[in-house]
Amino acid sequence: MSFNVAIVGAGPAGSALAAALAAAGAQVRLYDLQKGAWEKPCGGGLTAKALRQFDFLRNKSERFPRQDIREIELISSGGRSVVFPLGDAPFQIFSRRNLNGLLLERATEAGADFIPRRVTGLAREAHRWRIAADRDRWSADVVVGADGCTSFVRRTTGQRLPDADQAMCCGYYVPAAGATRAVVAFPKRFTGYVWAFPRPDHISYGVINQCGEYPAAKLWEELDAFVRWHRQGDLPRDRVKYAARVPMLRRASWKTNQVAGDGWALVGDAAGFVDPITGEGIFYALHSAALLAQALTAGDLRAYDRAWRASFEADLAEASRRLPKFYRGTMLGASVIDRVLQLSTFHGGVVNIMRQALAGDVDYVTLKGRVLRSFIAPAAWRAPKLTIQSADYPRAA
Repeated sequence: MSFNVAIVGAGPAGSALAAALAAAGAQVRLYDLQKGAWEKPCGGGLTAKALRQFDFLRNKSERFPRQDIREIELISSGGRSVVFPLGDAPFQIFSRRNLNGLLLERATEAGADFIPRRVTGLAREAHRWRIAADRDRWSADVVVGADGCTSFVRRTTGQRLPDADQAMCCGYYVPAAGATRAVVAFPKRFTGYVWAFPRPDHISYGVINQCGEYPAAKLWEELDAFVRWHRQGDLPRDRVKYAARVPMLRRASWKTNQVAGDGWALVGDAAGFVDPITGEGIFYALHSAALLAQALTAGDLRAYDRAWRASFEADLAEASRRLPKFYRGTMLGASVIDRVLQLSTFHGGVVNIMRQALAGDVDYVTLKGRVLRSFIAPAAWRAPKLTIQSADYPRAA
């Protein structure tokens, strides 16, 4: 392969793409303002779907530890709590420092050059890109934005995500170890959720909310109330604060979402590839990187747009359509989440579908039909049910 690729952003999408292209013989430069693996505002969850599809994630290493999660507690806005055991489909949680370190190491071992500098300039000249990163200058055939929701590459190519297609994410890292249960709570009148995700040596607490719905101060109040409830005490003094934006595209935005053009492409968060309901982004970061690598190695950049649309556009667009109903809608006089948790106490089919959703295996396009079929399947009524409990905490929103 005889072309040069500049990748801006050395997170999961950028590093995975760099590894694939360098292994195929391309000359790859991977830019990031960080000098190595770093922590990032993110839950860090890898669903069973991601672990199945990307075999390198299944190879455990003491150098890049992760936490196995065996059960997830969901708490509704009405104060109902159900613990879902994950059985043979647990998910894993990395600190982003460890996940980024694993993927960056794969990229450099494959032959990519890691340049720890901020890209400050991109210019299209004679079918090539001129890249400026501090005093460093380079020329590339293709430039790829893997630099997050507020991507410099995306803005340079005129494709900035509007605020209406973004969510605010903020939280804390708190030293702790040993937990195998994740907790997710859904505040009232809130497009998003709060979480506690255990990692090997700390807990990631966070909140995600659609931009513009509440001011940042309100999100911190909501998160602080949750952390106090979860810890049964005051906010820990040794907490480390973080904040960032993530994509949360509206349904109409998927059709107009341009993620490739003349010598440029976007992957991961920079492309808007995040499940708007669950916030899952790591799977789509790795998957979009694989699709783009296939297109570039085949010499057909336009194939990337066709590939991602065929693979997951319809599913994520349907998730965007369902987003308002899921978070702020009602069902028989209560929130949708309240009713789903209630159903899980007497219908095993609902339990199975929820487990599939938590494993990342729900297809939103066919979800309604699957739910309806589960209600008429005798075996689903006989399947194990779960127990509902009260777990109210002092919400701020």
